[in-house]
Amino acid sequence: MQIRLPHCPLCIVGTVARLSFGASLVFVGLVHYMSFESFAGMVSEDLAALSFLGTLWAYILPALMIIGGALLVLGLFTDIALWASSIAIGSIPAGMLLKSVLSGLPLAETMPPAINALIWLIALIVITKVTGCCCDCGNCPTAAVKK
Repeated sequence: MQIRLPHCPLCIVGTVARLSFGASLVFVGLVHYMSFESFAGMVSEDLAALSFLGTLWAYILPALMIIGGALLVLGLFTDIALWASSIAIGSIPAGMLLKSVLSGLPLAETMPPAINALIWLIALIVITKVTGCCCDCGNCPTAAVKK
């Protein structure tokens, strides 16, 4: 197996961003498991009757982050990597805002982590768009400019 490094500026930055983003997801997932008791408590807290679902999700969310991030780093099974990463990150704003609905938790407490996760989701969208470029197949915008 030969590793082919990109040559155009957009592809280089996209590749580094994909590697950094994927590694960051793996690290966050690992930290969640390393401090699982407090993480599970935080996830299930303020979910009222649905706290058992929060506890269940506390087991699944870090696994999705680790699997999605590792596959992004390796550049393998892109569909699975993006599904796992997107579900993990996308569930955070929904879950945080659900806490405001179910328990009356003020939006001032749930919006900052929700917005943080949305920024991660936007970053994933941009990285996915940029790393879809390939200098060798002519899809790279900067390669087309050079021709």
